[in-house]
Amino acid sequence: MKTTLIIIAALLSGGIAMAQGEPDTTRITFGGKQIIIVGNDTTMIDIDDPDSEGKAGRFGADLTYWSGIDVGINLPMNGNFQNNFNAQHLNTDPSQSFVYSWNFAEQRIRIIKDYFGIVTGLGFTNSRYGFDNDRMRLQSNSDSTWGVTDTTLFTGFTKNQLRVNTLNIPILFQINTSKNENNNFHLSFGAIGGVRIGSNVKYKYDLASGGDTKNKEKGKFNLNPFQVLGTVRMGYKDFGLFANYDILSLYEKDKSELAYPFQFGASFHF
Repeated sequence: MKTTLIIIAALLSGGIAMAQGEPDTTRITFGGKQIIIVGNDTTMIDIDDPDSEGKAGRFGADLTYWSGIDVGINLPMNGNFQNNFNAQHLNTDPSQSFVYSWNFAEQRIRIIKDYFGIVTGLGFTNSRYGFDNDRMRLQSNSDSTWGVTDTTLFTGFTKNQLRVNTLNIPILFQINTSKNENNNFHLSFGAIGGVRIGSNVKYKYDLASGGDTKNKEKGKFNLNPFQVLGTVRMGYKDFGLFANYDILSLYEKDKSELAYPFQFGASFHF
């Protein structure tokens, strides 16, 4: 079906030359493009671009590197870019603080062929902040957010995490070094805007009688409803690295000590 649509589009564009070369291979030339059909596989090359000679990538692969999965470390930073706070609810354990993103839609606007463009899309992020104090409970009212130590626990929490879910829209400037997806280094930078769609604190602790119990407390906790992440992303083919820094504080102004989320990790594109 996809091959049929490609051929129809080529016929409608006019100026087509068709050739039957090797067995089971059809070449359709129109404008400065050539479509090569081998069985069920379809590729396209730009015959006017010497860089594309012999380097046809998968047809429809538009060299856009947003869709995929991001996995990384998630740390709040103070105004001096240090992971150090007076408020105990902002002191986190890096081994329990992660960020997971599922970027499920993307669109690229070409500016200079396939080498430079603007990328946007949609994504979903789950940010986790594991508290360093394993006896602390997160508390809040309309004016403030703070942490209190739970003295009723025998050994403390084995899991103590704030989890924040956001829906994201990126605006990225992207640079590709090649028009061939199999030989492309890519770099993008810009901003990722987000809106919070849910948050909770998950607790897990062992019982004195044996076994363990889990508890999830939903709430807003005076978290900032928005985020604006400055981001830099780079990679080769479908693997990449990213670093994000939120220019907005994790919690609303005057309701907690200021803390700016910093995230870094790996990206796997599809």
